[in-house]
Amino acid sequence: MSDSKVFLITGSATGLGRALAVKLAERGYRLALVDFNEQAGLETLSLSKERGAEAIFVKADVSREEDVKHYVEKTVEAFGRIDYFANNAGVMVPLRLLHEYELSEYDRVTGVNLKGAFLGLKYVIPVMLAGGGGRIVNTVSSNSFKPTAFNGLYSATKHGLAAMTKSIGQDYQDLNIRAVGVAPNVMNTNIAANAVTTLTEERMAKLGASTGPSLPATPEEIAEVVIFAATTGADMLNGTVVNCAGGEIFQ
Repeated sequence: MSDSKVFLITGSATGLGRALAVKLAERGYRLALVDFNEQAGLETLSLSKERGAEAIFVKADVSREEDVKHYVEKTVEAFGRIDYFANNAGVMVPLRLLHEYELSEYDRVTGVNLKGAFLGLKYVIPVMLAGGGGRIVNTVSSNSFKPTAFNGLYSATKHGLAAMTKSIGQDYQDLNIRAVGVAPNVMNTNIAANAVTTLTEERMAKLGASTGPSLPATPEEIAEVVIFAATTGADMLNGTVVNCAGGEIFQ
């Protein structure tokens, strides 16, 4: 078995997860790729293997505890350990005022973005502890600093994940586990484009007026931030959220 480090990535089928997998494959990491979208996930697996990576794909709904236990077990079965965890899976629903959301939408967004992230941490951290430590990067959002207009439900989940990141940074320092949040604003992916389809012209204007100007990022650019946060900056960034919102959020 190779001695190269093991990187587990949820939400690996498209967008940031795929860009991260491809970059890590080029750098010699072993990869466990997780997503609900099996077809696109297998495409990411193929792209990773083409670049020389030892890699597996596990289909999972991260909001289901049994699925999370399964993807962690499969990763350990294949590679023996987990060194890095990109806790990246997330969803958005079409933007609207809070009272206009359906309960089913609340359940879906919180189930993936918050419960799914928690379940990943719950089952990955013990593997890291058994292996002497590890590094975690949670995909948060600029919405953990300031909600985008009409996006309160998504923002609530990202505030929660930011809080979990800070808690790990505090509680696991002496156990050699580090956690960093990465907070992009707009990436050139389908998730945000699909979310604005419900907005009227008036609400689109309010969205623009309430959101500071920023540079839209590519998934590849944010993937570089994730890699830095996990592999180089984890000690000094431990328990923090990295603002990579392209100038939208000033701290």
